[in-house]
Amino acid sequence: MSAGRRPISGPPRRLGQRTRYALLVTVVICVAVAVPPLLIPRQDDQAEASGARVSPASSRVPTTAPPAPTPNGGRSAATPRPSPTRPTATPGRPRVPSCTASRGAGVVEVTPVPACSIYASALGTGWQASGSGTNVDPGRPVPDGEEAAVRIQRRVKTRDQPATVTLLAGSPVLIGANTRLRLRVYGGRQYGTILRLSASPSAGRAGATTVTLHAPPERWTSFVVHVGTLSPGRLRRIDLAIASEQLPQAYEFYLDDIALGR
Repeated sequence: MSAGRRPISGPPRRLGQRTRYALLVTVVICVAVAVPPLLIPRQDDQAEASGARVSPASSRVPTTAPPAPTPNGGRSAATPRPSPTRPTATPGRPRVPSCTASRGAGVVEVTPVPACSIYASALGTGWQASGSGTNVDPGRPVPDGEEAAVRIQRRVKTRDQPATVTLLAGSPVLIGANTRLRLRVYGGRQYGTILRLSASPSAGRAGATTVTLHAPPERWTSFVVHVGTLSPGRLRRIDLAIASEQLPQAYEFYLDDIALGR
């Protein structure tokens, strides 16, 4: 080799550059493979994270455990049962009123069903008065007074002939065991008046059980009758029979303030 020529060093230099390039490519590939899983969370991690966020809200919802079964296979006695469905009223059928209105309210309710106030200066809605062996005249003045009441005059002459006043409702009235019938009786002159009162759920017949009302002559006497025991459940008819066998001289008396209530 002559002294004027340079030594050949090209191939080793190119080999070192290629090695560096290969190492760089290898590093890039490794980074591309290893870094994304670290940056992107897995689905399991997302589910755990979402569950951690939802669980506090769901924990606020009260939950009840199902009742423990009893040995016979049914539910325990503490399990509430749904209440049975009550039948509704038949359309077009008038409701049966419960006469619990307080007296002296000063309000007159006009309804298509019988009123709780049977008579107070006039017959109440849904009620009618009739007589058998008697004359029945509502709105007549009481002797020696300005008050108007129902005047009852006995027409029959002998004690064997019935003399009765009947108060009839257009439809049955619902009553309870504590329902009371209140009324005032102005006794007849000289001897007063004795009446047998009965109540019935039927319009065609009088009640079998009676109570006796004895009103002294020429003054008002107030009576309270437990009509719920005379006609349990419903009331349609009230009868006031003159006890002619006990007081043959009874001829005329008056009724007023007849009302149902408690």
